[in-house]
Amino acid sequence: MFAVIALALAADPSHGQTLCEQDPTLGECELVLPPVCSRDPASSTAPSGVCDVTSLHGPSGGKRVEIGLKATTGKIQVGGYAVSTENYNASYLSPVVEALPGDTVAARIQNSLDARQPSGSQTGGHAHHASDNPTNLHFFHGGIVTPRNARVPNDPADQAATQGNGDNIYTYFKRGSAPFVYEVPIPSGLDARVIDGAGVIPHPTGLNWYHAHLHGYASDQVTGGLSGLLSVGDAKANLVACKQDLVDPAKCKDDPNGTAALKARTDVRYALLRDISLKEISAPPEAGTTAPKTATWAPELNGWLQQHGDCKVWRTAQDPGDPNAKLRKGYCQQDRDKAWLFTVNGQRFPTIKVEGGRNLLLRFGNLSSNVVYWLELSNEQDDNDKEKLLLLGLDGVVPAKPVLADPNRQPAKATAVDDLVFMPASRAEILIRNDCLRTKAKTYILRTKGVIAGRLNNGLADRWPEIQLMRIELAPSTVSCTEEIALNAVAGRLELAGAGLRKENREAVTKPEGCVDDIDPAKAEHRRVTFVDGGETSDGRATSWSVKTEIVRPPGDDPTKLPVPYGDFVSDNAKTVGMKQPDGEFLGMPFEEYDLGNGKIDWKNKDANGNDAKRPHVCIFVDPDDPAQKGGLQQLWVLKNETGELHNFHIHQMKFRLATADELTTRFKIKLDGPPAEPSEICAHPPACTTPGPVYKLYDTSSSDQNTRWHDTIPMPPGRRVYVIMSFVAGEQIGRYVFHCHILKHEDTGLMAPIEVWNPPPRAVIQ
Repeated sequence: MFAVIALALAADPSHGQTLCEQDPTLGECELVLPPVCSRDPASSTAPSGVCDVTSLHGPSGGKRVEIGLKATTGKIQVGGYAVSTENYNASYLSPVVEALPGDTVAARIQNSLDARQPSGSQTGGHAHHASDNPTNLHFFHGGIVTPRNARVPNDPADQAATQGNGDNIYTYFKRGSAPFVYEVPIPSGLDARVIDGAGVIPHPTGLNWYHAHLHGYASDQVTGGLSGLLSVGDAKANLVACKQDLVDPAKCKDDPNGTAALKARTDVRYALLRDISLKEISAPPEAGTTAPKTATWAPELNGWLQQHGDCKVWRTAQDPGDPNAKLRKGYCQQDRDKAWLFTVNGQRFPTIKVEGGRNLLLRFGNLSSNVVYWLELSNEQDDNDKEKLLLLGLDGVVPAKPVLADPNRQPAKATAVDDLVFMPASRAEILIRNDCLRTKAKTYILRTKGVIAGRLNNGLADRWPEIQLMRIELAPSTVSCTEEIALNAVAGRLELAGAGLRKENREAVTKPEGCVDDIDPAKAEHRRVTFVDGGETSDGRATSWSVKTEIVRPPGDDPTKLPVPYGDFVSDNAKTVGMKQPDGEFLGMPFEEYDLGNGKIDWKNKDANGNDAKRPHVCIFVDPDDPAQKGGLQQLWVLKNETGELHNFHIHQMKFRLATADELTTRFKIKLDGPPAEPSEICAHPPACTTPGPVYKLYDTSSSDQNTRWHDTIPMPPGRRVYVIMSFVAGEQIGRYVFHCHILKHEDTGLMAPIEVWNPPPRAVIQ
């Protein structure tokens, strides 16, 4: 079920086969596979003692898949260099965890890191000593799974937030702490309304990931190697064939025989994209030396293009450097002493060879802390010849509308795109076909094009360089393909839902301490989340970023005067989360305001004397019997970026979708002047771009493609608004977690906010 075809290491064209066998992280070697910890023992390749699989008790037939993660400081091989970083199990290539809905995935984590102060801690004033070097784990990024840390009613101590062992990022482990085991059940029956379906569905199949998530430390630790992929379902589950519908050629019909044949001739490769900055290197990456190369990990240099100009290529010790992007294979350099490596599975510019008549399913994860990749496939010999990227999955969910189980269903055709804006934390499943007639061999280069991500406060451009990431060689094919590629839309089973209780029959209940009131759907309210430049805590600590969260509604009570332009909407100060000023205005609230140090977070909004600390948090009230009563069903969140830089919104325990123009106008009373999203370019604003940014139609509300609307991370371009719909209806969503920017150097310095989702007792009305 989970078979991923093993590859023999191929000859290195410049150094010969022996060097690739000795060190496959060298450039232009065959792509190596990450180790796998699978529920299927025949598919597991993880080292002994790292993976443990047992059967669960009960009728489900599920399994418990446990991975051992020892966070350690030690030497690894990456991109041809021996370098010491913070990593799991003394390897840069962490195991992939494979499981099914109905299984439980577990992680046994142990902090054996060396003492170190994080490189970005100078602005946040984090209350941690360097000898602590704490860490924790976000074990199921992308999952609609329980954090197991819901508030304990009537418990003054309430340790559930720090002790919950689900997908809980509020744990805190100093170096030398006792090992801790996270236990995360993957739902076999999930409320389908969480992704606009009906009835009950299994957890969506697709690619997720796990990574360190401690505020102030996350960027460095993920860059060093504290992350890995987590796959739910068969690796080929989303690969479906279909036949053309003769009645309506725009549609396709289910083709089970074609699907089986298509899967049989498709090979799967996991591809982990990471970057790492090095200094004190013993030789430039392209120096051609056969001696072992050494370097020092330099997380403080992450993104040094902003300060130091063009990314260069060193050819010899005397050469001043060639800025030609076509020569950069997996790296760039500022000078001879420093290199910025961009790796796939820890390798610099590896190769994949695809036989004729076979397909390649690449399961990508952007495991970089901060890098935005703008991916495309370009012919090595002809830059005008581009291969489209055929998307089977994006952000851990099939990009197709959920449907009720029906043997006569009409599959949705897969979406082909010219390029892909691939944000930090995003995952994508991309099919490259080579089972159609091809008379000549072709070699394509997977590259990230140069991206202008905004303008920094110092006026410099925030730039990511153009880098060649990987070579894909397609052999000639003598067969002719007949199948179209479709999508495996999530299929649900219909179950009768509770009718909901009438409001007048409910009992009054007070919301938890520290909570602001939630959305009132009767007033057409929605939530606006604004990312703000700068910030300051109540005790005067400066931060780089902060978040303001408001409940917003249309003005007045006359429905005949609606809809209105968005600028006319009114914010409710009583429901605003931000730093209130003497004039009544609100600034952003940095996460440091809630972080009391040593893993303690203020959930009750109380200072040391028990008084109101003026730092309430966002709360959602979930009523599974009647989600519309509390407004948890299909909430509109307007994501607003008031900064000059690109950001990347992510919320835990959630899949969200882009809002449609019709529901923005009709349901939420927003008068749109043209498309609901402004021009889709990621660039400096202001000033205007001098280098065109990517058009990110996959994340654009105005897109006509209904199959690309679901995400769990989404770009927030400078000066723009993004409209998304999310539903809080599943029991797995109850608990305490966060929403934040998933450019981790932004998250680490203020750009994160706590959120609490709670369910009141039955027959309750919130006071």
